[in-house]
Amino acid sequence: MSMKLEEWLASAKHLPEGLRDFHAQKDVFKLIHEKLNVEGHYLCKDVNWIAGQCYVIDIFLWFMARRGYTLQRTRKQGIEFNSLIEDVDKANKTRSMMFANALTARSGE
Repeated sequence: MSMKLEEWLASAKHLPEGLRDFHAQKDVFKLIHEKLNVEGHYLCKDVNWIAGQCYVIDIFLWFMARRGYTLQRTRKQGIEFNSLIEDVDKANKTRSMMFANALTARSGE
């Protein structure tokens, strides 16, 4: 039995595995904003990570998936790409340490 388009979209199978979970999406878009100075971009200064996530995931990729296009990792050989999972994990750890340090500093007041 083949999966119908609406079921496929609802299952989020049009997204890469690492972006199918809402919380994973949040971490990716937070990382993008931390690393790329999105607010400093002349066309994107009013776009926060939440608006970016909603537009890209909920609108653009969904729209494209209805037309048969999906986002996928390249199969290009001979190029060393950064690991999305490692970058997100590192950013999450850094954010957690900063939060813990802020709490520690505050409790010492």
